[in-house]
Amino acid sequence: MLRPILLSLPGVDLIKNNEETIAHWVSSVVSPHIVGVVLTSLMALNFSDNPLAALRWLLLLLPLIVLPPLGYIVWLVRTGVIADIYMPERRTRLAPLAVLIFWLIICLSLIRHWQAPPVVEVFVLSTTVLVSVLSVVTLFWKISFHSATISAAVTATLMITGASSWPVALLVPLVGWSRVRLRRHTLRQVIYGAVSGAVIALLLADTLWQQLT
Repeated sequence: MLRPILLSLPGVDLIKNNEETIAHWVSSVVSPHIVGVVLTSLMALNFSDNPLAALRWLLLLLPLIVLPPLGYIVWLVRTGVIADIYMPERRTRLAPLAVLIFWLIICLSLIRHWQAPPVVEVFVLSTTVLVSVLSVVTLFWKISFHSATISAAVTATLMITGASSWPVALLVPLVGWSRVRLRRHTLRQVIYGAVSGAVIALLLADTLWQQLT
């Protein structure tokens, strides 16, 4: 009885007829790279004694952190080693992930040497832990990095801002739906990714909070 009512709502047909396009947009806009940059910028504004200085550091360091590994992945796409930047095949993820972890460790060392604001170090440290854990899982099984990243970001946001920001939690099923709809992951891979991201964020919460406050 509820289904006919839902299908009669304005815009439902438009969404249903463009599901794949919408899923592509969701996967691209709420990608791990963008989620990380947005969350870190918000954290810098909320927890830095000098938010503008922290943002200047981010503008300097984020290209250093993101562009080299992303450039390597793009090169792999152009040479036909992987299908696209999201690395749909598990076996092709291992080398790019190893390069990414190695680069994150180098960036973490540079950030500590340059004495960047704590929020920047927190971002790189948490990203390194998340990517490392998911990479270990990838050795044996394909897991959704999209779901893990957005779940970790949502968990961190809720811990920082409280229940008032609960609508951001809707991004977790939305991203999960997009990955399943595009047939990049199974429902199980999406759920395990989301659970892994939330657990990692919770385990890191005390350490990260101490550095931010």
